[in-house]
Amino acid sequence: MSTPSPVDDTPRTPPTTGGPGADGQGPGTSGPTGPAGTGPDGSGPEKPSGPQRAMVRYSLALTGLLAGAIICSMLSLPFVMLSGVLAVAAMICAIICLVAGIRAKQVPQAIVTGVIGFLVAGYVFVSAISTAFIWDIRAGYEECSADAITEQSRAVCQQEYNEKIGDWFENLTGQPLPGLPAD
Repeated sequence: MSTPSPVDDTPRTPPTTGGPGADGQGPGTSGPTGPAGTGPDGSGPEKPSGPQRAMVRYSLALTGLLAGAIICSMLSLPFVMLSGVLAVAAMICAIICLVAGIRAKQVPQAIVTGVIGFLVAGYVFVSAISTAFIWDIRAGYEECSADAITEQSRAVCQQEYNEKIGDWFENLTGQPLPGLPAD
């Protein structure tokens, strides 16, 4: 009589002394590759290969660089420019991550990680570059906000900043900034 295993619902049969399976090499038994779900030495799950480890390392580096770039983009001048440097490093890391994932035969994960990482880093980079173009306007806004005591004075700082950005955009393109109310 066999009793089902609580783990895999396959019946367990006692070892026999002859016939097929007499060597004890049935499912879930210890054999040349160890117990089911373990590595060759029976110590645990198989270790990832070199290319797989590289993919994981570059994915973690990409995550760290993106997090640093996003956090730095929220800082005040001149620290916001550090986000651009971190974004460039993240874009390079995203490309390396994509290549490492293809070598590790993890193409879907590599494409998702590399492409999304590259797009996010590109957005942060463009944001840092645009901040460099409006450096004086942003510096004036940050100084005004630092000196503002009340919510009303902060709102005035924001309104002045929006007007200056609108004027800068109109001087640059000849078109009013989309989203600003018409005068």
